Amino acid sequence: MAKCKTMKTLALVLLASVLFLACGPKSYSDTAIGKRKWKYYNQTQYGLHPKKGPNP
Repeated sequence: MAKCKTMKTLALVLLASVLFLACGPKSYSDTAIGKRKWKYYNQTQYGLHPKKGPNP
């Protein structure tokens, strides 16, 4: 009976840790703000910004 209880406890702890790690915070580049900043950075870095024109 003790083995069954420890196995259930171990399974619940494992499941809880997997769910906790899977639902963690996103990286900054995966958020909407981060995507906008990367898009602006790439446009200005490679000369594709519509207001500034191409880089020489």
